Amino acid sequence: MGSQASGDNDLPLLLEWSHLGSVYDHDVRFANRNAEDVHKDALAAALAEHERVREAALRAYELNELRQEQERLRQHALEEEERVRIEMERAKEECRLREIENKKKQIPVPAPRAKTPPPPRAPSPPVRAVQAPTPVPAQPAAPSTQKPATKPPAKPPIVAPTQAAPSNLFQSAGPKPAPPTQPAPQETVQSPQATVKSSSHTLPHIERYAEIHQTLKKLRAMIVNEGKRNLAFKKKTGEMRRAIRTSMGQLTGERGSNKQPMSKIVAVLKESFQVASPGVDPSMFMITKPEPSQQDVPNNGEQLPMLFIYLLNQFAKAAVAQFVDEAGVSPRAAEPIGIVVASMFSNPELCWRGHSLIDILMAKMRVVCPVLWGIRGSEMTEQGRARLGWKKDEGGDWVPEQLHNTRMTGLGAGYAAISLRDFSKSRFQNPWPPWHYWQSMASITSTPPSEASPTQYMVLKAMVENYEQRFFNFYGNAALAALRIALVDFPGRALQQGAASSALAVLADKLKRDKGLDLRN
Repeated sequence: MGSQASGDNDLPLLLEWSHLGSVYDHDVRFANRNAEDVHKDALAAALAEHERVREAALRAYELNELRQEQERLRQHALEEEERVRIEMERAKEECRLREIENKKKQIPVPAPRAKTPPPPRAPSPPVRAVQAPTPVPAQPAAPSTQKPATKPPAKPPIVAPTQAAPSNLFQSAGPKPAPPTQPAPQETVQSPQATVKSSSHTLPHIERYAEIHQTLKKLRAMIVNEGKRNLAFKKKTGEMRRAIRTSMGQLTGERGSNKQPMSKIVAVLKESFQVASPGVDPSMFMITKPEPSQQDVPNNGEQLPMLFIYLLNQFAKAAVAQFVDEAGVSPRAAEPIGIVVASMFSNPELCWRGHSLIDILMAKMRVVCPVLWGIRGSEMTEQGRARLGWKKDEGGDWVPEQLHNTRMTGLGAGYAAISLRDFSKSRFQNPWPPWHYWQSMASITSTPPSEASPTQYMVLKAMVENYEQRFFNFYGNAALAALRIALVDFPGRALQQGAASSALAVLADKLKRDKGLDLRN
C-alpha cells in the first residue's frame, strides 16, 4: 500500500510533463499512469537533463584543457627564456675568452721599433765616405780603398729611376717590363717580399698583382689631379663613381632582380669612352700584354681611356666591399655579386683586344686576402698578420679577431662565386676559369701544420661551403678527393684544434648529414 501511495503522489508530477493535461481528473490520471505517452514524456525529460549535464561536463573539460595548455605554454616560454639566457652567457664568456686570447696574441710595440735603428746607421757611413775622397783625389793608395765606398751611392740612383717611372702619364708602360729585369738581384736583396718570389707554394704572378695594385693607386691620384684642373671632369667622375656604387648596393639574391643594376653599370662604363680623358696602356693593369686581335673585336687599339680604367677599378673596389660587408655575414650573398663580376669582366665591350681586365679585381683580392695566392704567416706576429691581410683600424691597431674572420669569410665565398662559374652555355669567355679555384685550394691545403693559420681555415671553409656541388660539376671524382683533403686531412693535421680548424670538420659532418657525402671513409 505504501508503494501504491507513493506512486499516486508522483503521478501529478509526471502528468505535468505529459500532453494529457490537467483536464483529466484523478481517476483518469490514475488509470493512464502507465500510458505510453506518459513514459515518452518522462524519457524526454530525462534525456534533456542528461544533455544538460553532459554539456556542462564538456565545458568543464574544455576549460580544464585550456588551463593545462596555457600552463604548458607558460612553462615552454620559461624554458626558452632560460635557454636564451644560458646561450647569451655562454656567448659572452666566449667573447671574453677571445679577448683574453687576443691580448695574449698582441705583439709588443718594441718589436717593429727594433728594425728602425739600422737605417740611420746605413746612411751615416756613406756620407763620411763621400766626403773623404773629395778633398784627397790624388793619393795613389787611398782610391783603391775608397772606390768600393763610392760605388754604393752610385747604385741607389739606378734603383730610383725604376721607382719614379710609374709616376708618368703611363705612356712608358710598354718598355717598362725590360728595366726591372736588370736590377732584379738588387730588388731581391732589398725588398722583404723576395721570399715570396722564391716560395714554391705561392701562385704565379703574385708580385705582379701587387704592382698592379700600386699602379691603380697612382691612376687614382692622376684622376684627382685631373679633377683639380677640370671641375667639370671632377663632377662627372664623381657622378659615375656614385652610380656604380649605388647599383652594386642594389644587388639581391632574387632571380631576375639584378638586370637593372647590371645594365646601369654597363651603361656607365660605356659612357666613360665618350668623356674626354687621357689614354693609358691597359697592359699596365694586366699580367700579360695581349697582341692585337686578328678578329673584329672592340677596343683593339693601343690605349684605353684613363677614366674607363678608373671606373672599372671602382667597380672592382665596390665588389670587394660587398663581399666583405654582405657575404661575410651571409656567405650565400656572394652569389649575385659573383654573377655580376663575371658578367662585367667577360663583356667584350669592356675588354681589351678580346682579353678580360679582371686582373684589376684580382690585384685587390691579392691584397685583402693573400692566402688565396698561397701566402702564409703567423697570426702571433706583426709581420705575419700583415702578410695574411689582417686589417688595421683607424688608430693603427689590429681589428678584432671576429671582424677579421668575417672579412676572410666574405672574401673566400666571393672568390668561389667568381671562379666557379659555368660559361659552357655562354657566348662569352670565362674571365676567371675554375682552375684558379683549384690552385688556391691546393696552395692552402699544402701548408705544413707548423705554418697553418686560422685565417687559412676560415677562407677554405668559405670557399667550400655552398659551392661543393658546383665543384663536383667541374671536377667530378677529383673534387671528392680534394674535399677529403680540405675538410678532413688538412684540419686533422692541425697542431692545435681551434674554432677555425674545427669548423672545417663540422662542415664535413654537415655534408654527410645533408647530402649523404661521407668524406671520412
